[in-house]
This record gives sequence, C-alpha cells and structure tokens, in this order.
Amino acid sequence: MQKKLIALAVAGAAAGFAAPVFAQSTVTVYGVVDVGIESSKFSDAAGTLTRMITSGNTTNRLGFKGSEDLGNGMKANFMLETQPYPDVGTAGSGSAGNSNFWHRTSTLGLSSASWGSVNLGSQYTPWFSARAANDIFYVAGVGSNYTNFERSNTRISNSIRYDSASYNGFSMAAAYGFGQAAGYDTQEGQTAATKKLGQLTGLNLAYANGPMALRYGFEKYQTAQGPDVNNKANTINGSYDFQVVKAVAGWASFKNDGVGGAPATIDEKSWYIGAVVPVFGKDLVKAEYSRLKDNTATAATGSKDAKMISIGYEHPMSKRTTLYATYAKLNNDSGASRTFLSDNAVGVAAGFDPSAFQMGLKHSF
Repeated sequence: MQKKLIALAVAGAAAGFAAPVFAQSTVTVYGVVDVGIESSKFSDAAGTLTRMITSGNTTNRLGFKGSEDLGNGMKANFMLETQPYPDVGTAGSGSAGNSNFWHRTSTLGLSSASWGSVNLGSQYTPWFSARAANDIFYVAGVGSNYTNFERSNTRISNSIRYDSASYNGFSMAAAYGFGQAAGYDTQEGQTAATKKLGQLTGLNLAYANGPMALRYGFEKYQTAQGPDVNNKANTINGSYDFQVVKAVAGWASFKNDGVGGAPATIDEKSWYIGAVVPVFGKDLVKAEYSRLKDNTATAATGSKDAKMISIGYEHPMSKRTTLYATYAKLNNDSGASRTFLSDNAVGVAAGFDPSAFQMGLKHSF
C-alpha cells in the first residue's frame, strides 16, 4: 500500500512538471460582521423600542473575489457577495423581490491598470458609488441620510459597467442596465410591455487627489412603460481633509417625469454638511446635519420638508474590530414621514420626529 502511495505521488509530481504553465490566480474570502443594540422611538403610543440590530456601522457581508493574470497587464475578475444577518442566522434580504442569495454584488469582468475595468452582472450604480464615497456613516445605520434624503438605485442587475483608471486624480464610471422587474433577482423584461422596465443609464465623474475629493453622479431609471416614466437623480459632493478635521458637504436632487402630463410625483432636493474629527489617536467623532425640501407638498398635505442631525463615535480596538455608537434625530414637518436607514426600518406617522441610538461591535475579515 505504501509503495502505491509513493508511486502515485511521484507520478503526480511528474505530471505537474510536464503540464503547461498557467497564469497565476487568486481567490479571497472577506466580510463584515456587525451587530448592535438600538434604543429608538418611532411613535408616542409605542414608546421606546429596544431591539438587536445589524449593520449599524457597516453593512454585513460575506464575499468571494478572485482574479487571474491573463498577461500583458490584463486580469479576469469575479466577485460574489451575500449579506448575512447574524442576529437571526439568515442570509439574503427580506426586501420584496430581493431574497436572492447573492443579492449584493455578483459580477464577472476584465481589468487593466492602463484602461480600467469592465464588469457584467449585478453591481453598484455609478450614482451610488459617487454618493457612498462621501458618506461619513458608510451608508449604514441610523446616522446615514441615504434613503432618507437622497434616494436612487443602490445596485442594478443585468448591467454592464465601465470604470476608468485614475489619471492624475481624475476618473469616471458609466453603466447601462438592460432592464429588470422589481428587485434584484429578476431577468430583463421579455415582452413588449416590460422590455424597457428597469433600464438604467448612469454616470459619475470624480477627482480625488491628496486631501481633496469631488464627485458628481447622475442616473436615469425607467420605472413604467407606456407611458414611459423615468426617475432622474443627481448628486454633487466633496470632502477636504485638514488632518485635524475632515469636512464633507453635498447636494442632491431626485425627480420623476410624472404620468400623462401630470406633475412629478417625486420632486426633492437635499443638502448636508458634516465633519469627522480624530481624537485620542485613532478614535473618530462624526457629526452631520441634513435638510430636505420636498416640492410635491400641497396645502392639503402640509409641508413635506425634513431635517436630520447625526452624531457618531468610533473606537478601533484593533485593525479589524471597532466599537461604535450613533445617535440620530429626525424632524419631520407636518406632511413628512421620513424614517431611519435600517435593515428593519420602522415607519412613522406624518409629522412625528423619530430618534434612535445605536451601539454595537463591527469585525472585518
């Protein structure tokens, strides 16, 4: 038996030497596990709600990514991401039409240091990339004003996206989505009545060099066909790192076409200012103020404007593990019913001013 094993080992080694040399490839497993406790108030009748939450600082994820060197500076790349919920032990998302396992990013593409990358699949929109890069609350937890005051598509399925290389700090990204029904887990429309649904055109332009970063994002997304209705979103934001403080600011608009000549059912503009201050070495204090103007308000609805303040603290316990705390307060005018970004968002009645405090632990691997 031992002789057979030795013979097999020798034969295997010989076959390995005789085999052609293939390009080197790598696969990486990575992720984030983030769990915390939230104490919040979403109505006077319900009182204080205390619950366990996930993604209070950074969205949970489990991912696999890899690349193969094709030679001449070109690589083949893939990425597959799911979102675990460690508080209940499930995966995927409970959102309607969004229960697929790889509901975050699932792409295959080519890249080169000289010209950039092209990826196919379900991936971030250029608009979201421009917006998320300047979110001091990382588009997670109650501190972020994403979806509250700025809203568009986070990802788009059945899409092709090009990201340029950086040229002296300048870069761009463009994407086209071939269409999808509601949610991320459906294929493009197959009939005359649905073939345009979910079609998306997106663009972002960026400059990031030294302490300064400036970004612009645009998106057009078709939500109805016959008559066609499109949502259009714009965002402009920037940041400057003074070392003792990093200042951020941004502006955004979101509007749709309306139906049959009727006024737009969504017509919003918002802006925000914020700062991140390092303290006690590597700890961070974060603060942000946001305002929203909703132009669809009428005398019957009352004002739909809102404003929000967020304060956060981060204490890195190591390179991978961080303790965090965040407090946020929303002030809704009489016709507004904005609530906080959350994996399990709680709605509020028009005119109610919700507040929330989150404290948790995040580990990256």
